Formats: sequence, C-alpha cells, structure tokens
Amino acid sequence: MATIESLIPESTPEATQPGKVQYWFACFFAIGWTGVVGGGLFYQFAVREYPCPLCVVQRMYMLLAALGAAYIIRTALLRGSVTGRHYMAGWGLTLVALMGGSFASWRQTTLHILPGAKGYGGEVFGLHLYTWALILFQVSVVVVGIALATAHTTAEHGVPATGPGLLRTAGLFALWLLGAVIAVSMVAVFLEEGFHWFLPDAPKRYRFFSDIGILG
Repeated sequence: MATIESLIPESTPEATQPGKVQYWFACFFAIGWTGVVGGGLFYQFAVREYPCPLCVVQRMYMLLAALGAAYIIRTALLRGSVTGRHYMAGWGLTLVALMGGSFASWRQTTLHILPGAKGYGGEVFGLHLYTWALILFQVSVVVVGIALATAHTTAEHGVPATGPGLLRTAGLFALWLLGAVIAVSMVAVFLEEGFHWFLPDAPKRYRFFSDIGILG
C-alpha cells in the first residue's frame, strides 16, 4: 500500500522552467477560483444577495475545480516534482468540476433568458453573476484542456517548492486561502439553510437564526 513516504522520490529532479510554469498556473488557477467564490461571499454578506440553490451548486463546483489545482500544488510541495499521473488526476478532477459547473450556470442562465426577464440578483458589467460563471467555466475548460494536453512536457521536472522560497510561499497561500473560503462557504450555507433539508428557490433571510428563535 502506498504511503506518503513512498510518494516522495528519493532524489528531487532538477528544477526546470516548464515545471515552474505549470506549478505557477496551478497556483493562479486555485487562487483565481477561490477569489471568484470570495466575491460571491462578498455579495452575500455585504450586498445581502442571498444565493439560491443553483448559486450554491455553482460555488461548490468552483471550489471543486480549485481543489484539483490544489492537489497538484500539494504534490509539488511534498515531492518537489509532479508526475504525469498527478497532473492527470488534478486537472481531470478540475475538468469534471468545470463541466458540472458549466451545466449548473447554463441552467440558471436559461431560466432567465426570455425577453423582459429580470434575472436573479445584481449585475456586474451588465451581466448577472451566474452568466459570468458560465463564461468563466467555459474559458477554464479550454485553458485546463491545454494544460492537460501539455502536461507531458512538464511531468517529472523539478519544482523547487519543498524548501523556503517564493514557490512554497505561493503554494501554501493558495492552499490556506482555499481552505478558509471552503470553511466560510460551509458556514454561510448552513446559516442560510438552517435545520432544513432544502434551500428555498429565492432565499430572503438566514433561516438558522429563525430556527433558533433569534429572528422572526
């Protein structure tokens, strides 16, 4: 049975620019999607736009996509390199999440596609958040597809992220930021759903506080 120790090579491959490029892309990808979910949380708490069930599903897929990149980052932090198998596992998970998120955001967009439909929530540069989500999901599918197709050129190349330095700092920042946003998202959904099985189609309050008698 494989252990953490068995996954770490006896000797670290020589660091090369291709390995660093793929690692940096994974960091930016994870931080980028984490930032998108963070923006949604800002709208939820600062602007008081409560996410509907489809909004929550899209956030889940966004975080799952970031977790795929986080898997690659963690591998580099532990091994000092990333194999083709790890790239396929990480980007494969990301690609599945992006396809699921694309469907969820497409579904919500089509619910408000008829002329005169006001849509759900506010707009950013003239488009609703779920429309932006659809665009970002689709663009990410293409970008991750390219990264996956070129992963063989960076596999087994050294990524000097096991010791102190900018690469390790960036990787740890991406992982900790992602973990924090996942935790906040879980709390936010629990507060909105309360002790109920389902979220309402158009939430207007945090039902948890009503359930415990703090708010009417």
